[in-house]
Amino acid sequence: MLLALGVINFADKAVLGLAAVPIIKELHLSPAQYGLVSGSLFLLYALSSVLVTGWSDRIGTKRVLALLATSWAIVQVATVFVFSFLALLITRIMLGAGEGPSYGTSVSAATPWLPADRSTFGLAIVTFGSAIGPAIFAPPLTFLIVVVGWRSAFALLGGIGFLWVIIWLLVGREHPETKRMLVDETQEKHPRSRWADIRPVLFSRTVLFSTLAAFASYWAIALYLSWNPVYLVTVRHLRLSDPLYFVGITLPYVVGGIAMLGFGAFADRVFRRTGSHRRSYVYTVTALLIVSALCLYLAVSVPSTLGSVIFFTLALIGVTIPILSSIIAAVAPAAHRGAVLGSYVAIATLPGLIAPLVTGLIIQAAGRNVASGFYHAYLLASLLLLIGGIAFLAFTRPDDERHIEKVSRGAAHVQS
Repeated sequence: MLLALGVINFADKAVLGLAAVPIIKELHLSPAQYGLVSGSLFLLYALSSVLVTGWSDRIGTKRVLALLATSWAIVQVATVFVFSFLALLITRIMLGAGEGPSYGTSVSAATPWLPADRSTFGLAIVTFGSAIGPAIFAPPLTFLIVVVGWRSAFALLGGIGFLWVIIWLLVGREHPETKRMLVDETQEKHPRSRWADIRPVLFSRTVLFSTLAAFASYWAIALYLSWNPVYLVTVRHLRLSDPLYFVGITLPYVVGGIAMLGFGAFADRVFRRTGSHRRSYVYTVTALLIVSALCLYLAVSVPSTLGSVIFFTLALIGVTIPILSSIIAAVAPAAHRGAVLGSYVAIATLPGLIAPLVTGLIIQAAGRNVASGFYHAYLLASLLLLIGGIAFLAFTRPDDERHIEKVSRGAAHVQS
């Protein structure tokens, strides 16, 4: 069910990019306006991620996820009745407010069910939904957009969202450990201890540089969701009905999703053999970020359209996210895991707000040379991935910080 939620979540994000060309024409949007609308999804994303994901520590992940998915469905149906730039902007802002806490809450819901030495693969399954969501929905949504109109795509996603909520209320469960913590939370009143508990974790080197790495990854993800379809049409001159266009908007997510599962299992296997988070997870993330940086640069540099699609696919954008989430979940106290993950997601997903707008401004500044604007926008994304990977390798030490956390807990217990 969490995997299915991720599918719906990222289909909701991707639909605007899939419908970008007809929406831009109908609403007469400039590149900067489209970039603003695309990025507006993340205007309240970070704030709601911190507040609501932390709230799930108190009332449970099942209730929170049901409320979130309901809000997405309502907003997607409301988008059917949008006829202006301002109305479209408002719907995307409200959608982002509902989607912001989704991933952190899903990770918090899944983590108690997962063995420590298989947590990355388990979280990769949860995250796999977000990887393949655009791939699964791109063909039918594009068909609806071309044949019926772009509003029908939003209506379909709204209906699917309502269906998920009904099934989730019937089958979703809290882990027994989580239920016990919820009972303890209601019996003991310690509202002021929360920030003191999570602050050392949030400002640890592992969480800070893991968040930086996720920030760089999400910058590229935001470009894929909002600008890749536009790039293929305006720079590579593909039509929405061209087979290569379908390949270009689906294959990166399919290959990325498979790679997400594969590298998650690989990292867990190395961890079982070595017992080292650095050798298993840190080295894997670093290699993936550097490869992503190189392939993303080549995607907008090669002369052929086919070569561009191939390198967009090989960039494996977003594959690092479940590994990074596993690292952070490992160092976060169980009682405050939702709050820590919510803060991590809030900062890591800020590129969703910034990247589409910055890209739109870069393209608009290029004037008629649209290809040059796209080239410099994707070059910036490549540099962020490269810098994030190098900094992550240099400063992340999850094994040391988990040891320090255990020692500090033991000392506090002895002192009490």
